[in-house]
Amino acid sequence: MTDLSPEQIRSLGSQALLITFVITAALGAIMQRTNFCTLGAVSDGILMEDWSRMRQWCLAIGIAILGVAFMSHLGWIDVTKSLYTGNRVLYLSTFIGSVLFGIGMVLASGCGSKTLVRIGSGNLKSIVVFIVLGLVAYMTMRGFLGV
Repeated sequence: MTDLSPEQIRSLGSQALLITFVITAALGAIMQRTNFCTLGAVSDGILMEDWSRMRQWCLAIGIAILGVAFMSHLGWIDVTKSLYTGNRVLYLSTFIGSVLFGIGMVLASGCGSKTLVRIGSGNLKSIVVFIVLGLVAYMTMRGFLGV
């Protein structure tokens, strides 16, 4: 590996931030335009028998899985160090957490990605939802509810 000067590192950081901004702005615009939401996909499929948003959601999951597999294959990430590849499965915790998360999505009027889109649109309720989502996620992983 070659040694980089501090100026080159700052330049790479600026380029990475610019690329990240462009990608996330495009993703946010697409998510807002298509009403991408996990809760919406499930409710549309079950209540209205319209599976178009569920197909969008499945496509997004498939692309994410392929992306992780590609990055793992290239050695960019180590999936064995992930929280989700543990050697034990806590069935009761998973069930209770899933039910509570689903109830939270209904009370929040959407999933986490929909909350981020609404924050970008200026919805103040979504800021409160996002703060609560972050606090509960932290408590689940490291704090009061951590296992």
